[in-house]
Amino acid sequence: MSRYTYILLLLLLLLFGCTESNRPGDMPKLFPCTVSVIQGGGPLEGAIVTFHSDSEQKYRPVAYTGADGNAVMQTYGFPGVPIGKYKITVRKVVDDDFVYRTDEDGIEVIVSSNTYRLVDPLYSNVETTPHEIEITSKRAQAKLDVGEAFRDQSER
Repeated sequence: MSRYTYILLLLLLLLFGCTESNRPGDMPKLFPCTVSVIQGGGPLEGAIVTFHSDSEQKYRPVAYTGADGNAVMQTYGFPGVPIGKYKITVRKVVDDDFVYRTDEDGIEVIVSSNTYRLVDPLYSNVETTPHEIEITSKRAQAKLDVGEAFRDQSER
């Protein structure tokens, strides 16, 4: 596909992707929530922020942090979070140490790589994370510090 086809598809998704008519009928009302994630004194980009409720909720709020470390929480692709109390986990992994080989067609392929956690597992485990938030009918914000820079080999 050409670059223009991808741009057209992206525009169509933005225009028609998450309209209220696509919203599940059993989804509760959502309220705005932004989470700012700090690591080593600066913003953490590309981390997954997930809210975990003690109650049985069908839809789990989740978002990625941007370059500024902020994550605008979404539930099932819709902006906002249902009212409730949540534990917050933050996770970021990266694949590195790639080993390549050239196949019979002369194409370079990845043979192996290692996966590394870039956030201390303390913050990525719902049982151990110290971060919590309560969502009310007001706009919510949270600032999370996930400690110093971290790099540990992981088994995905």
